[in-house]
Amino acid sequence: MSVLFYLCDGRARARASLAEDFEIQCWRPAFDGFPPRRWRSIPNLCWWAFGKLRIFANRSFGAIRIERHGQVLHRLIVTPAWYRFPFMSPDDLQIGALWTSREARRQQLAASAIGEAHRRFGSERSRFWYLTDGDNVASGALARACGYRLVAVGRRTRPLGISLLGRFVVDRWVQRELTRTQAIDPDCDEESDAGRTLSVSH
Repeated sequence: MSVLFYLCDGRARARASLAEDFEIQCWRPAFDGFPPRRWRSIPNLCWWAFGKLRIFANRSFGAIRIERHGQVLHRLIVTPAWYRFPFMSPDDLQIGALWTSREARRQQLAASAIGEAHRRFGSERSRFWYLTDGDNVASGALARACGYRLVAVGRRTRPLGISLLGRFVVDRWVQRELTRTQAIDPDCDEESDAGRTLSVSH
């Protein structure tokens, strides 16, 4: 299956408004340290270890989630460049592993979380990537609504049939990769499985 590569510049964008009873939480290992109890999961322990081992190209890994009355309704991660994403520059970041609970969809939670990620992690030097399966129409619509532009089509490799060893590679550029000084014009609350960087569930 093909993978679509979307790109957005690093400037912060206003997030969609949320009802008062929603709360946005953020965990950044480089600043917050070991995952707190409510953030403790196998994926987050792996991400924390990756940071300690300096596997990431920069220290900007983070996780964002939206809660209501203590229940997690949406989550995503912000991932720096590493082995699995050879197309990314050292300052680039990627939005991935989006998930929205079924009962909370169509409330713009995904767009709100992405906007918050832009605000918290974006800089003049960073760009944001967003990857999604080619047949995931809702995920592509979400990316475009959040200011992303389709720049390439590629695939996910599976050396020896093992997904965890695979990389996301570009096969064809749809348009020239944007420079850091070029601006990109901009809910579906669907998850983007192609953006996952570990094949484990949160």
